[in-house]
Amino acid sequence: MNLLTEKDEFGSSTKCVHSGTETDPSWGSVVTPIYQTTTYSIPDVPELIELYSHKKKGYTYTSTGNPTQRAAEKKIAALEGGEDAAVFSAGMGAITATINSLVRNGDEVIAQNDLYGETFRLFKTMPEMRGVKSHFFNAARIDEVEDLINEKTRLLYLETPTNPLLKLVDIEKATEIARDHGVTTILDNTFASPLNQRGLDLGVDIVVESATKSLSGHHHVVCGAAISTKKHIKAIKHMRGDYGQTLDPFGAFLLITGMQTMSLRIERMNANALALAEFLEESPKVERVYYPGLPSHPQHDIAKKQMHGFGSMVSFKVKGGLDAITHLFNHLELVKLATSLGGVDTIATIPCISTHGGLSKEAQLKVGITENLVRASIGIEDYSDLENDFKNALSHL
Repeated sequence: MNLLTEKDEFGSSTKCVHSGTETDPSWGSVVTPIYQTTTYSIPDVPELIELYSHKKKGYTYTSTGNPTQRAAEKKIAALEGGEDAAVFSAGMGAITATINSLVRNGDEVIAQNDLYGETFRLFKTMPEMRGVKSHFFNAARIDEVEDLINEKTRLLYLETPTNPLLKLVDIEKATEIARDHGVTTILDNTFASPLNQRGLDLGVDIVVESATKSLSGHHHVVCGAAISTKKHIKAIKHMRGDYGQTLDPFGAFLLITGMQTMSLRIERMNANALALAEFLEESPKVERVYYPGLPSHPQHDIAKKQMHGFGSMVSFKVKGGLDAITHLFNHLELVKLATSLGGVDTIATIPCISTHGGLSKEAQLKVGITENLVRASIGIEDYSDLENDFKNALSHL
């Protein structure tokens, strides 16, 4: 037994390193091996029966479970404070399987109107694809949820901070409303990470993460995760198997090794992001900065209440349109134009073209996504180098 999986009294850095990692029983390896196999030899028929009837724990086929994958799940569960976790081949796989484990034809769901583009499209197409009606509320107006709930409502979906404008939802208020009506809550915690925000501690039922981002932290593996009670995770894993969304053993290994340095990465990224947000806020070339750690953020008080750190994501609007942004990226040297987040290197993108490019212009403008908006994921570089890179690029506008 790994005590760090069973107990919640250890610090986050210790959990990053040790949780879910057990000494290999065959050779004593301190690193979780990559069990690169599709199937497993079972000694006899009685054990085969026990395994497939779930009377005995073990592995039968990697699409339903694998030791490397399981180690990753235990580590994530410990970091999020959940009983169990399920890892996926992509973040959207985790989101889709989690939602579909809860809703049926005729049900209704409530979600924010300011979400990651793929997630927003998922909810918009649910009436046609699943016969599930979606309602949307303004993240800053949590009281709207009360008016949208009815006897058919099955889940409330939250994303905080939001992608890309870093709006916040008061998680405790949202979960209290949902709980009073018997509604299950899901939180996409990708922008925060479990080291900056633990949704389960704030009353959320299920947390989902694009583990591609801060959890793995090196832009080298695409994966997702869902974290909750054993009961919820059992249902979610059934959906994962049905959809063929299992994370492969090598991907799980990369996720594990990435998480082991997460506390160091997150601490540095938080500090760099706050400093850069403060710098950008003072720049005459910048129209507005979006970062929950700034006192100017309209929900800064909520951020201080529910976040341990303010995260690595900084969004800002440059004075001028797409031409100005084009000049900005033409003169950035360290910062690359790329679409992802949470990695050790600083990258930035243009949401109206990339992450939310699939939405109509009307839908983009409704939530504040304009062509002069930049979304930056701040890495672990020396801060002075990052500031100088942005200062030089902005000077050409």
